[in-house]
Amino acid sequence: MEFYGWGGRALDAPTRPILQCVTPFSKGASYERISKADVGDEDGVIRQGEDTAELAERRGIPLQGRRFRDNDKSATHGKHRPQYELLMAAVQRGEVDVIIVYMLGRLWRNRRERAEGIEILRKHEVSVLCVKGPELDLTTAAGRLLAGLLGEVDTFEVEQMSEREQREMRQRVERGLPPGGPRCFGYSADGAELVEDEAAEVKNCFHALLAGATLSGMAAGLNERSVLNRNGKPWSYNAIRGVLLNERYAGLRHYRGELHPGKWPVIVDEATWREAKHLLEDKGRATSPGPGRRWLLSGIARCGVCDDGTTVTSGSRGGPKGTRGLTTPLYRCRTTKHLARGTEPIDLTVEEYVIRRLSRPDAVDLLVDETAPGTGELRAKAIALRSRIRSLTDAFADDDDADAAEFKAATLRIKARLADVEAQMAHPQRTRILVDIVTAEDPAKAWKDLTLDRQRAVVETLATVTLLPGRPGRAPFDPRSVRIEPLQGMG
Repeated sequence: MEFYGWGGRALDAPTRPILQCVTPFSKGASYERISKADVGDEDGVIRQGEDTAELAERRGIPLQGRRFRDNDKSATHGKHRPQYELLMAAVQRGEVDVIIVYMLGRLWRNRRERAEGIEILRKHEVSVLCVKGPELDLTTAAGRLLAGLLGEVDTFEVEQMSEREQREMRQRVERGLPPGGPRCFGYSADGAELVEDEAAEVKNCFHALLAGATLSGMAAGLNERSVLNRNGKPWSYNAIRGVLLNERYAGLRHYRGELHPGKWPVIVDEATWREAKHLLEDKGRATSPGPGRRWLLSGIARCGVCDDGTTVTSGSRGGPKGTRGLTTPLYRCRTTKHLARGTEPIDLTVEEYVIRRLSRPDAVDLLVDETAPGTGELRAKAIALRSRIRSLTDAFADDDDADAAEFKAATLRIKARLADVEAQMAHPQRTRILVDIVTAEDPAKAWKDLTLDRQRAVVETLATVTLLPGRPGRAPFDPRSVRIEPLQGMG
């Protein structure tokens, strides 16, 4: 195998003239690659490029724009390397007779790719020059043997490093330590502490999802409040989905197909995370990442003309002739044009129904799961505990010598028992959706404070809304044209 003199310029004497050698190569190409790099960081491949260009100049090898560079592309794990593929295509077209790389490991680092690459270079009589390493003439058996041996050393180093990393990861899992990698929204950089304001947003997202909110709606709400993700960018549908599917927030980490408990602070309990995961992965759930709904009843209210379960969608119509930019929002039948109703009076009618129903004294009963076993017995306990609280209050009011501290302590104990009984009776989904209004001092205000997603979930939980045709012409709105039928147990 023929070698040529390196010549060159000493690193500590940059002004020394570059010595060029006679070279048999006329169609040089360079290739640079670095496996891991931060976003926007190209310093590693730039340094490689400077070194390969210097070697090409020393050897008198023209590159003529044949420079190929993959940044943050791992060859070990078979990650797609578009520039490497372009380089191999140029080789097969006969446009390259030598490839200059910093080290042979920058070109190939797994056995399959190395074997394929060596065969391609052998067939097209292409050599390899290394800044840190030998010249490899792959047209000879000796050159291919040396390339294979050096490649095996590279592969050994990579596999050995991978084994160390896997062992370290297993140890971290066994010790319950947080995963490494990029910072997780809601946690500090090391993953051991909460970032309180971010953790609160994560918890709100879980609760909002289980209360009927959409991913698009949650993303829009965060962006409206200028809450940015961990990269300082606005939230998207997929980013919210990723947060809600992340087991880390429940104190778990995924390792080799199994979930393992961790010792870092949790943001939601495991049951909440699993319920969110089940909901998001439910194939029957509408998961379109498009814009959120704009009107209360879009896709919820039914067309009373079809009267077959067909729902309405929202649209608009232009204003009177001669006006510009004026439109009227409408609810229309999803399939035909036989129904078109203005949204505002219909929405107000439905809102009045919801507020009136959730303001009734028995509204708390809507949270009870009547089908659960033992509900009757639990209800009797709840009635007895509420009666005891009233009796205790009356006794305290009538006894001028009663101890206020004792009264408060006794009341708190009874209320804690009552809360436990009510929790056992609660219907999980209805409770999440309705509890904010049912338990509010001012249900009307609580309704107004809900996001549109949450309001829509409340309507779907309480009743079926059917829209009938309105009166012709300019006749006043008739509330009877909005048929509201309570769902079973919601009357």
